[in-house]
Parts: sequence; structure tokens; C-alpha cells
Amino acid sequence: MEKINRVIEDQKKLLVLIEKYELKTRELLSCDFDDVTVLVASRQGILDRMEVLRKEILKLCPEGSDEYAAFQNSCDRDSLPDIYKQIFDLRQQFNAYAFRAKTLEPEIIGRLSIHRDKMLVKIKENNSGQTAKAAKFFNTGMSAGNNFYFKENKKQI
Repeated sequence: MEKINRVIEDQKKLLVLIEKYELKTRELLSCDFDDVTVLVASRQGILDRMEVLRKEILKLCPEGSDEYAAFQNSCDRDSLPDIYKQIFDLRQQFNAYAFRAKTLEPEIIGRLSIHRDKMLVKIKENNSGQTAKAAKFFNTGMSAGNNFYFKENKKQI
């Protein structure tokens, strides 16, 4: 019974973490683009902690046992003994959070792709034609007959 209680407590910790993960994922839909890397790193930290907890739970649930089947949700809930039904139910809650977070991922990727494309257009606009700052700098040096970028133009004393 102590082992089952420990599994349940670890699952409750997993629920707290997956809820935080879902919230961080939702933040990626509307955050400032400068905050994306911080949020992604934060989500990865949450995933790492969840993986540690999952491994601890699997140590407590030998493969082929009822508690393992309940934790993996690989059985019919009604076929489980009553003491394992809470493990099954907690895993169902976890799966619901995970599913919601996973369904947000394509939206986030789409949002970032649109932003990337807009930035590429701006970069191309800034680097083309007579208004290009980099092109003006490069053309100024080359029109004077000097190549500032290579060592052979430097005079040695």
C-alpha cells in the first residue's frame, strides 16, 4: 500500500508539472518574440523534471503488474482492482493536459514561421538596392580601389 501511495504522490507532482508545461506552451502563442527562447528553455526544464518522476514511478511499478497497466493506461479501468483506479484516473488527467499542450504546438510553429518570414523579408529589403546599408559600405571601399577585408592591402613598415 505504501508503494501505491508513493506512486499516487508522484503522479500528483506530475500533474502539477504538466499543468505548468501547458501554461508555458500557451504563453508561446502570445509572448514577445524575444521571450521565446526563455519559455522554450523553461518548458524543457519542466520536461526534464517530469522524466525523472516518470522513471521513479516506473521503478515502483513492475512491468506486467496491475499498477503498471494502470499507470500506462493500457487496460480497461473497470478491470482494475479499486486500489489501482486512482493511478489510472491520475494518468488520464495527465494525458488530457499533455494532449492540449501537444495540439498547441503546430500553432506555435506557424506563428514563429510567419515571424521568421517577415524578418527575412525585412532583411532582404534592407540589403537590396541603393538603400542597402551593407551594400553602400562595401561599394564605397571597393570604388576607392581598396580592399579592406584582405591582408594584402595592408602596408608593412
